[in-house]
Amino acid sequence: MWYALLILAFLFAGGRLAKKPVLTIETPQKISVSDKDAFTLDVTISDMGEAIYPAASFSINFDSSRLEFLGVEEGNVFIYDDVNQAGIAQKLPDWSFNTKQSNKSGQINIMYLDLTGGKYAFSKKLLASEDNVILRLSFRLHGSARAGDVCELSFADAVFAASDSSQSLAMNQHTLATKNGKIVVGEKK
Repeated sequence: MWYALLILAFLFAGGRLAKKPVLTIETPQKISVSDKDAFTLDVTISDMGEAIYPAASFSINFDSSRLEFLGVEEGNVFIYDDVNQAGIAQKLPDWSFNTKQSNKSGQINIMYLDLTGGKYAFSKKLLASEDNVILRLSFRLHGSARAGDVCELSFADAVFAASDSSQSLAMNQHTLATKNGKIVVGEKK
């Protein structure tokens, strides 16, 4: 019986016995309804596969009637780069997104694309165990937010694409797990 379960688990994991990476929208402390300052939510990755990933894209749904999406801030996960004078061959990715369209649709579409096909890619080799913030999402509460509101942030799609698609990390291929976040609106300060 246990042997059959092990085989099923192996097949469900796409033939891999290792745990799949998890992309997480971190949930912050309660945000006071009276706080009109910008705040950020970290989007973290637990691990990556052995491939290099020259492209990444994420679609994240949010409540645009309660939250205003302000943009994407840098995280601390590097991509490869040319070696500079200090001998460092890494830099932070330059994410593409459209703030106005995101607020209109309630979905943030974020993309990174290395047009060289791998020279400026994500890699497990550049992922530190405690520095795993891919990017930070910046928001502000709308005046319509009320104490007690819970604003869900959920992945509609997430991909780290490899040149060999069988090595890509993707939500829809079950090779990348996701964990949604939320913003809880608290009482006035």
